[in-house]
Amino acid sequence: SGLANEAVTLSDTSLAASVLNTTNGYTTGVVNAATVTTLTGTAADANTAYAANAAGTISGLANETVTISDQTIAADVLNTLDDYTSGPVNAHTVTTITGTAADANTAYGSAGIAGLDSEAVTISDTTLAATVLNNLNAYTTGVVNAASVTTITGAYADLNTSFAANAAGTISGLGNEAVTASGTTTVAQVNTLSGYTTGIVTA
Repeated sequence: SGLANEAVTLSDTSLAASVLNTTNGYTTGVVNAATVTTLTGTAADANTAYAANAAGTISGLANETVTISDQTIAADVLNTLDDYTSGPVNAHTVTTITGTAADANTAYGSAGIAGLDSEAVTISDTTLAATVLNNLNAYTTGVVNAASVTTITGAYADLNTSFAANAAGTISGLGNEAVTASGTTTVAQVNTLSGYTTGIVTA
């Protein structure tokens, strides 16, 4: 008895984020985690630890290697974790990424996140530029599920690339979107786009 407000100085070098959070919950004092070089566990647990570090109830976190155990993860959660540490975030366990295409592209494009290249990606966008969709498709060998998209925009070449990838199976869920083509578009190109979707094609 009598423990509740002590400062705690850890000696661990590798630590599960859930254990660090539990320790932080036991005391109103500051938990000094400066010795920690590797955090493990779910991204949510790691983000909780880093948020506590930002709030000042934990100290010493900033440059750890983080190895997450998630199989499915929201891209914005992964990006938040990446922003918290200058160390690498190892995401090798991830098989499915969800969220906006922009957030997913940010995760794939980050030099601070390792282990991504073959995940299935389910995006939540309703309106999307074809270039953004194509960039995402190029980042992963997994299927990009774009079933939420109701409007796709861009130049004919970019739109054609997206729909061709849908036909090839590397993108899924396209087929009934409204299409807004920018730039000069020929009648033949409009007809090609109309063949890809039951939605209205505006050129």
